[in-house]
Amino acid sequence: MFAIINRSPFTALTLGSTDQLTEDLGRLLAEFWPSWEPAKRETRLAHIDVFEEEEALVVKAELPGVEKEDLDISLEGDSLLIRAEKKAEKKENAEGRIYYIYERWYGSYSRRLTMPFPVNAEEAGATFQDGVLEIRLPRAEEARTKQIRITPA
Repeated sequence: MFAIINRSPFTALTLGSTDQLTEDLGRLLAEFWPSWEPAKRETRLAHIDVFEEEEALVVKAELPGVEKEDLDISLEGDSLLIRAEKKAEKKENAEGRIYYIYERWYGSYSRRLTMPFPVNAEEAGATFQDGVLEIRLPRAEEARTKQIRITPA
């Protein structure tokens, strides 16, 4: 059974929010393909940069609105796991509030990265300032470049 909903897809695009458009498209696809599973909001990921600098791997992640206490970083083998939770604001005096745009996202998310080379977990460190997490993972001794001397035969 189809329902007629008066909604313009261009409104979502011009207001800068495609969440409603994505949800509508997901519902439409589910009508035709019952096995269709739309993407869940919990799949959002932190934007990251990963680069090498002075014998260390540096990972920077943007985590706006996340508190330091709501971060968990772990290194297991060659995998780095970053978990974060952005908690919803308390909605005190929210009665009677009408939202015209609701784009801010709350919830838990995680990101797993595979290290491009062995790192020294014992000397790893992290800082978190202004919503940016920076993790420094020194290159393991066995992965460092070693000079080999040539001896006369």
